[in-house]
Amino acid sequence: MRNKYTAKLLLSAGMLVFASNAFAQSEEQIQKIRSEYDLVKLQTIQKNLQNKENLQKKEAMRIAQQKGWKTTIKKEDGTFMELQRVVNGKPIYYTTFNVDAARSTRTDHLHSGGSLGLNLMGQGMTANVWDGGGTRNTHQEFDGAGGNNRVSTIDGSTLNGNSFHAQHVTGTIVASGVVADAKGMAPHAKARTADWNNDKSEATTETGNGMILSNHSYGYAFRNQFGQVQLPQHFFGGYIEESRDWDEILFNAPNYLMVVAAGNDGNDNSANQNPTGGSGWDKLTGHSTSKNNLVVANAQDANIDANGNLVSVSINSSSSEGPTDDMRIKPDITGNGTGVYSTYDNNDSAYNSITGTSMASPNVTGSLLLLQQHYGNLNGGSLMRAATLKGLALHTADDAGAAGPDAVFGWGLLNTKRAAEAITANGNGSKIEQLTLTSGQTYTITVDSDGTSPLLASISWTDRPGTANTTVNSTTPVLVNDLDIRVTKGNTTYLPYELTGPTSSALRDNNVDPYERVDVNGASGTYTITVTNKGTLVGGSQAFSLIVTGVTGTPAVCNATTPTGVGVTGLSQTGATVNWSAVAGTTYDVRHRPVGGSWTVNAVTGTSTSLSGLTAGTQYQVQVRSKCPNGTNSSYSTTTTFTTVAPTPCESLPYAESFESNDGWTQVSGDDGDWVRDSGGTPSSTTGPSSGADGSFYMFLEASTNNSPGQIGNNATAILESGCFDLSGKSEATFAFKNHMYGTNMGSLTAQISTNDGSTWTNIWTQSGNQGNQWNSVSVNLNSYVGSTIKLRLVGTTGNSWRSDVAIDDIEITAVDAGSDTQAPSTPSNVQASNISQTTATLSWNASTDNVGVTGYEIFQGSSSIGTVTGTSANLTGLASGTSYTFSVRAQDAAGNVSNAGSVTFSTVNPAPTYCTSSGNRTSYEWIDNVELGGISNATGAGSGYSDFTNLVGNLAQGSTNTMIVSAGFSGSSYTEYWAVWIDFNQDGTFADSEKVVSGSSSSANNLSATVNVPSNAVLGQTRMRVSMKYNSAQTACENFGDGEVEDYTINITSSSNSLFTTFNSTNADALGNEVATTFTAYPNPARDIIQVKSSNRNVGLASYRILNSIGQTVQSGELTNDRINVSKLGLGMYILEVNDGQKLFNTKLVKR
Repeated sequence: MRNKYTAKLLLSAGMLVFASNAFAQSEEQIQKIRSEYDLVKLQTIQKNLQNKENLQKKEAMRIAQQKGWKTTIKKEDGTFMELQRVVNGKPIYYTTFNVDAARSTRTDHLHSGGSLGLNLMGQGMTANVWDGGGTRNTHQEFDGAGGNNRVSTIDGSTLNGNSFHAQHVTGTIVASGVVADAKGMAPHAKARTADWNNDKSEATTETGNGMILSNHSYGYAFRNQFGQVQLPQHFFGGYIEESRDWDEILFNAPNYLMVVAAGNDGNDNSANQNPTGGSGWDKLTGHSTSKNNLVVANAQDANIDANGNLVSVSINSSSSEGPTDDMRIKPDITGNGTGVYSTYDNNDSAYNSITGTSMASPNVTGSLLLLQQHYGNLNGGSLMRAATLKGLALHTADDAGAAGPDAVFGWGLLNTKRAAEAITANGNGSKIEQLTLTSGQTYTITVDSDGTSPLLASISWTDRPGTANTTVNSTTPVLVNDLDIRVTKGNTTYLPYELTGPTSSALRDNNVDPYERVDVNGASGTYTITVTNKGTLVGGSQAFSLIVTGVTGTPAVCNATTPTGVGVTGLSQTGATVNWSAVAGTTYDVRHRPVGGSWTVNAVTGTSTSLSGLTAGTQYQVQVRSKCPNGTNSSYSTTTTFTTVAPTPCESLPYAESFESNDGWTQVSGDDGDWVRDSGGTPSSTTGPSSGADGSFYMFLEASTNNSPGQIGNNATAILESGCFDLSGKSEATFAFKNHMYGTNMGSLTAQISTNDGSTWTNIWTQSGNQGNQWNSVSVNLNSYVGSTIKLRLVGTTGNSWRSDVAIDDIEITAVDAGSDTQAPSTPSNVQASNISQTTATLSWNASTDNVGVTGYEIFQGSSSIGTVTGTSANLTGLASGTSYTFSVRAQDAAGNVSNAGSVTFSTVNPAPTYCTSSGNRTSYEWIDNVELGGISNATGAGSGYSDFTNLVGNLAQGSTNTMIVSAGFSGSSYTEYWAVWIDFNQDGTFADSEKVVSGSSSSANNLSATVNVPSNAVLGQTRMRVSMKYNSAQTACENFGDGEVEDYTINITSSSNSLFTTFNSTNADALGNEVATTFTAYPNPARDIIQVKSSNRNVGLASYRILNSIGQTVQSGELTNDRINVSKLGLGMYILEVNDGQKLFNTKLVKR
């Protein structure tokens, strides 16, 4: 089947051709799509991809036969796998994605008899399906009201062990409903199917023939049939070659949208060894990390009310989660794929229910096909760009899971009904515009909110292919053209979403996603929407789609009436939230005051506002009025009165808490659980303390998941918060406590401070990882917070197993009144210099003590101060090489008391010597293949002529005698090689003759031993060793020569009295001798008839020869036979004889008499 198809491709030179009547889209639609494409470029892409796919498959089959790999696998659970290619020596299999599926996407509202009255059944539309096998095209569901024989085959016409999957996927899209429960999303549409082999090149061909949607319910298998991980780690979440190839196809065919199943590896939390976002995330691979396609997650059956509104939905735990390594929002959207009943391949009337993202994906594909049909019906047959269709699906999805987009549901559950309503309302209650932005251009429109719905504005674009990479967890954005959308009203700017974690997002600039959406809740009045780009657009311009909902086609009539329903919530000591009912088309003035005080007025666009900076325990009044753009205002509402929360008395100082009577501090709500008060040991062994640090009791986090009292489990957080502490009138303050962080999977502990009654918090100390089985003392300087009223809290987070019980005890807060401290800190002790280089060094010292607390350490060079640090170390830079320095350290406290100085003297390192170069120019026939000395043992293959192994260090003691081993590698015949080794004992950057420690020659390929004597006055420290092997003659240390190799190493000279190193002695080594150089002779010379050719140190063996006359012409040539040549036919005279043994060329003069 594929060969016939390829033949049709070649019928018309310069363009892609297929019988266009095989597509159900109209001829006009197909021709319009084709007219917008560069068909020659698509053909080039198709050929390149086909060649690459064929080569990859051929090579995979060859290696599979060699290694005994299976090329197709049918697992016990019914999963089908087929070998596609080999990457880094590992087999890469495609596998189907099967897990329960059903319809909850409101697609039925578009069907005949649906609530929207659209009667959309997919008439005149075609979807493409690539899957693991062929389909039974004669199934009864592929006939019916929409026409007979609606499914045709591109290739893969033979049914195989995975045809059930392909059949079910295709039926989910186009089954006509002969059996009502099996009716597809687009029951009158057509489908074109193919197996997954050569999917990219085939898809490229289909785009040139008008394809607009395709479904791909397959992807890479994480593990082989034995459960072993087979994918390279950079595949997980990475933008790899496969991802880029699909983006190139989609960019060059902008009317084509590829729909992809996310995968069913949601419960596999160990295949990816270092997931982006932490354990349980980063499970998308291959085409699932492309930018321009639509990746579909799988939800359980959704709870939908009679009007088509989402009540609730849960994700299927097997659905694979994102995000991508560059934190793009993937999956994009969620379909319903649990318990889908559809066609099966056993016979023409077979059906079955199977489950998975494989079913969620065609659920979405068929639904999108109806949206294209609806758009075409309303726009003279013109269809949406792929970016528009994708953007519409994401724009109108029902938010699910975490608020905003996330890496589980993407933008939420597909709502086909709401998307169709947006198409219907285009130009009135919505805007759907397909535009182009040129580099540096700003596109701006103004819209009027409908006053009742949230205003949503989004942009979507098909981005150019990015740069594929092989780096694990590369965070570099792969977005090429970065567009930005902003919505403004007055001085307020509304920003788009961007992921900050797998289940969290923020409203901020987005520089990773080719889709951005801005939500304005409680919108009213007129807004400005602006689209711009960062930098310079590649290609000079970028097509994009703008979708806006929650607007009115005509400006809202504004009637400034007095707002009602004014109320106050969220009271705190310093703040409150004011809410009121909306007045269509207006903005608002909100004014508040303390009773009897002056009004403060704030302009507000929505129907709520937060008041801040209020005084605790104070009664306030608030009023609201509405304002129209024409300047008319309503009267203010009647006064609403509220009282802020009374201040809590602060704790007295000094303060101590050791949890002997109760929890002491407040357990914060909204975290993952509570700290547990305990005495004795925790319930788990090998983690947690065995007793309190001060008294019997302490607080800890129970990291177990075995129903231990108060457990919060793994990777969970609990927060303890203090009361307030008044540091006004204080000159110094310290927060001290003890922690116990013992366990192999320990999490973290963080101390935070707030100066605004807990509205915001700042980290002031943090620790993570196993700290040992003891209580650890912590002291945090609070001097920068004196004069403020503070709160403190301790934030504990468990690790990824039960061995991570965090404990705290013995909390103290102390302070010194201003002007009362005269005691200086103790002298910094044990001042040391380390990490000394030519220009830098690190100073460190033991911490000083003080009656209240040390605030910092002043560093002096000689008598000059060079700066102050708060820790017990300092990095010194800008020093001169080979120079002696004295540095001193003085401790100081907040009262200005200064300690005596602790000091250290040291010298910087002398400049590193520069050595001459030496190299062989050819290593084809001989090279250094082993060097052993002083702990170095380096076996290598042929290099480039010079190899820098100075990262390898051998240790030799002053005055020692050592055995060195070297050996030569030969590709064929062996030759006489001259060896020389130099060690720069005086570290002056030269290899003197007196520093040559080894010399000799040998034609042996065996290990060769030589003695290395180290002078007793050799300079201590690291120096250079050069090992040189040259063919057939002696060498110097700084020579570039022909055949052979040079290698440099580092030798560390140690003191003979305290050396702990021993030399490396290899066995079975021959002594390095002094062979004569290899020469070739021919005799008798002069010669009459027969000459004998001999080498000075071996038989010539197999070799060729030629004889040249005096003008360089070859007069005789051939192969040596028994080292003999017959020259009887040569004329009298002088000749040159050349002998070639396949590696070396030798010549000598020859006289014929």
